[in-house]
Amino acid sequence: MAVNKELAQKVLAQIDRDELARLGCDLVNIPSPTGQEKAVAEFILGWFQANGLKAIRQDVEVDRPNAVGILKGDGTGLSLGFNGHMDTSFTGTAEDLRMVANIEPESELRGSISGEKVRGLGISNMKGGVAAFMMAGKALKLSGIKLRGDIVLAAVVGEISRTPIGPWQTKEYRGEGAGTRHLLTHGMHTDYAVVADGSDLNIVWTQTGVVQIKITTFGKAEAAWGSKRSTHPMVKLNAIVKMTKIIQALEQWGERFEEKYIYNSPTGPIFPKVNIGAIEGGAPYRPNYFPGVCSIYVDVRIPPQVRPVTVQHEVEKTLGAPGIDYEMEAYKSLLGHEGKGVEPLVQSLEEIHQFLFSEKLRPEAADRASIWTDTNVYNELGIPAVKIGPRGKRIGPRNEEIQIDDMVKAAKIYALVALDICSRER
Repeated sequence: MAVNKELAQKVLAQIDRDELARLGCDLVNIPSPTGQEKAVAEFILGWFQANGLKAIRQDVEVDRPNAVGILKGDGTGLSLGFNGHMDTSFTGTAEDLRMVANIEPESELRGSISGEKVRGLGISNMKGGVAAFMMAGKALKLSGIKLRGDIVLAAVVGEISRTPIGPWQTKEYRGEGAGTRHLLTHGMHTDYAVVADGSDLNIVWTQTGVVQIKITTFGKAEAAWGSKRSTHPMVKLNAIVKMTKIIQALEQWGERFEEKYIYNSPTGPIFPKVNIGAIEGGAPYRPNYFPGVCSIYVDVRIPPQVRPVTVQHEVEKTLGAPGIDYEMEAYKSLLGHEGKGVEPLVQSLEEIHQFLFSEKLRPEAADRASIWTDTNVYNELGIPAVKIGPRGKRIGPRNEEIQIDDMVKAAKIYALVALDICSRER
């Protein structure tokens, strides 16, 4: 066993299942769409302070703080960071109608306990994980066990995949690492880190990067009525029709790209992905004109061995055929990473999982592992990090639920891995 069994039981006895479920509800009941995390951050900071942890507010930008809690060691041991984002997959407002056809009433998105589950917007992604490491920190504090190294509990802003582009430039569109990058470039380094994002309590330490590209093509904005296709070919005059050729070429390239760049990580394959996620063109109030401009927005998930310039080069080559008039603008570029030096942390988690549940810790399934999370930011900055966290599921267009037992399991894992790592001498 990686930790002393007697000490482990002393810590585990402090994890209150009902209190953890209520904490999950409390977090859900404070709406926190990307860019609007202030209220939930202030709740978490107050909770840290009330439970004897050092609370540090990190203002990433105006009215957008990270909430950090620290349980201090005596300075002689290894430190461990926990990370979870406060922003949610959807806003919980009518704005979500841009993404989904129908939305449930906002009243259904509030935190509630239904049988053995906590429900509400954000409980799965990922307030259940945040609540779990908060409870783990409290349990270690209540146990009275003296640690050698610090435990850093970081609830961060801006992890959800949102990117400033065009008119969408406010903090509501700054996601994918915004909070964690600020966290780690403003003093909160640790020897190891655990990202509590959902993984079905399986483990992974390789994640994809992200390239996002805007591709624009052009037509001729003039009246379409009275014209004949023989003299006014749509594929030359209509930017939307022209874009269909670009989309077809990109789809064929994407199919090849997704097979060519599969990455074999220590926990299994990591899959690349090409997705045309948005399109805009023409004037809805003037459809009698040939649209003169049409743009698409492409998201490409890249494994660690692929660089953003590779994606740009391959797209340019794909669209280099005669007759395709386009402009390309890359507006996001994040690298994928495989964690290096994670072995001591992985071994600790494997032994703890076996101790707690009498079964082997499994790798996260490839289809769920092939995403971007804040794990990448830690590994990019040289902090060995893994992702392991409780995951629920979507039960409506936006609403989510998670098993309380999964939150408890996560809290136990986090408490014991912190006890182990932070008891080790530097």
